[in-house]
Amino acid sequence: MKRLKERYIVIMDFLINLLAFIFSLSLIVAVHELGHLIFAKRAKILCFEYSIGMGPLIYKKKGKETDFAIRAIPIGGFVSMAGEGLQDAFLKKGMKIGINLEEGHIKEIVLNPALPYEKALTVEEFDVYGEKDNELFISGYVDSNLERFVVLEDAKYLMTETKTQQISPYNRSFESKKFLPKFLTLIAGPFFNFILAFLLFFIVVSFTGKPQNSNVIGGVMDKSPALKAGLSNGDKITKIGDKDVTNWETLGISIAALENYENVKVEYIKKGETNITTAYVNFRVDVSQLGISNTNKKGEVLINPLGAEIGLVAGNIEDKLQPGDIITHITYKDERVEITSWADIVKFTEKLDGGQAQITYLRGEVSKDVYITVWERQVLKSQGVDAADILIGVSPNYKYDFLYSLTQPFKDVYNSFYQVLMVVGFLFGGSKQIGVGDLSGPVGIFKIVGFYASGGILSLLAFIAFLSVNIGIINLLPIPALDGGRILFISIEAVTRKKIPRKVDAIVNNVFFVLLLLLLLFVTFKDIVRLF
Repeated sequence: MKRLKERYIVIMDFLINLLAFIFSLSLIVAVHELGHLIFAKRAKILCFEYSIGMGPLIYKKKGKETDFAIRAIPIGGFVSMAGEGLQDAFLKKGMKIGINLEEGHIKEIVLNPALPYEKALTVEEFDVYGEKDNELFISGYVDSNLERFVVLEDAKYLMTETKTQQISPYNRSFESKKFLPKFLTLIAGPFFNFILAFLLFFIVVSFTGKPQNSNVIGGVMDKSPALKAGLSNGDKITKIGDKDVTNWETLGISIAALENYENVKVEYIKKGETNITTAYVNFRVDVSQLGISNTNKKGEVLINPLGAEIGLVAGNIEDKLQPGDIITHITYKDERVEITSWADIVKFTEKLDGGQAQITYLRGEVSKDVYITVWERQVLKSQGVDAADILIGVSPNYKYDFLYSLTQPFKDVYNSFYQVLMVVGFLFGGSKQIGVGDLSGPVGIFKIVGFYASGGILSLLAFIAFLSVNIGIINLLPIPALDGGRILFISIEAVTRKKIPRKVDAIVNNVFFVLLLLLLLFVTFKDIVRLF
C-alpha cells in the first residue's frame, strides 16, 4: 500500500508539473503571437491563422479572415501572414479548376474536383497577386471558349469541405507594407512578452506585498533550522549569537558576522516573553560557487566534527563529490586552508573567482583529492546568485503597498533583462564558463517549471514572467528565422531601398530555422544527460 501511495504521488507530481509546463509555455506563446496578430491587422495585413503550439491540429475555430488554432506541441506558435510564402503556388497553367461566381466575378476557386462548382475552367493565364496594382484575374477555357474572369480580393481557395484559404493579393501582404508597419508587426511579439512579464510581476507583488524592515518573523520554512528551533510567525528575533538584532537588515549582518554556523544561539520574543532556543540552531549553508550544501534531501543540516559534511551536490561536480563526503581542506591558487566547519568554506569563497580549486575530502576513512571548476563571480552576479548563502529559514513580514506594487515590477523586469543579456554576452565570449551546452531546452524548462510550481502559484507566475522576458530578448537577436533577423532584413531593405529577393529570404530563413531546430535537439539531449 505504501509503495502504491508513493507511485500515486509521483504520478500526480508529474501531471501537475506537466500542466504547469503547458500552461507556462502556452501563455507566453499566446501573448507573443497576439502581439504580432494585433499589429498585423492594424496594418491591414491578411492573417490566415493564429496558432498556439506547433504540429498536429487539436482545435480550430474559423474566423472571417483568420483561423484560431491550438496545436499539439506547446513549444512555439505562429501567425501565418500573407506574403510570407511564395505566391500563386496553388495555380498553374493548364490546371483544371472549378470556379464559383458572385456577380460575374470569381468568389471561390475550387481546387478539389469532388466539390460543387458553377463552371469548370482550364487555366491559361492568371494574376491573383497584383503586385503592380493590376486587376486580379484568371483566364482560361470554359467549354473550349477562352474567357477572362475578375477575381475578388477576398476570394478563397477551396481544398476540402472544411479546408479553405483566402487568396493573398499584394496589397494585403506583409511585404507590401512600408517599413514602420512591418517593424511594429515584428517587434510587437517580443514587446508583448515584456508587457506580460510586467503584469505577472505586478500580480505577484500585489499579493505578496512589500517586505518590512523589522525583526518580526513573517514566515518560517518547513524543515528549516528556525522551525526546528521553535521559531514561528510573529516571533521577534532580538539576538543572533552575541549580536543584537533590531531589524531585518541587522539580522542579515548578524548572521554574516558569525564565526561558525553550527550551534548558533538565537534569542527571541514570543507572545511578550523573551526566549532562548532550547536547541541551538544549525544554519543551512548553500555554496553556489562550488555547488555544495550542508543540507541533505530531507532538509536536515549535517554536522560533523571532522570537517564540512556535504548534504547535496549540484552542477558540474555531481560526478566528483557525493553526499556524505567530508571536506577537510581546500587549495586555491597555492593557498591551502583547513576546513573544520562550513563557516570556513563560506569565508574562503571570498577569495574564489573562477579557475580550479582542489578539494581534499574524506569518503569513509579514505582521504581523496578532486579538482573542481569554480564559478566566476561575474557569472553568479549576473544571475542574482550569491557565492554563498547562510539561511536560518525565516522570511520578513510583508504588507501591501500600492506605490511599491507599481514600481517594483519595473525593477523585476529590468533585473530579468539584465540576467538574460548577461548570459547572452557570456555565450558570445564573455565567459569561458558559459557555453551552448549550459542552455536549457524543453526538458530543462519542464524541470525548472516543476520546481517553481511546487512553491505555489505566485512562485510559478514569477518564473513565467522571467521566462517571458527571456523569450522576448532571444526573439530580438538578429538571427534569421527569429523576429530580430526579420527586423534586420527589413532594415537592410529600408537603407538600401532594394528588396531582398524572396527566394534568398526564404532560403536563409529556412537554413537558420533548421539550425535552430538542431540547437534545440542538442540542448534537449544535454538536458536529458543532466537528468541521469
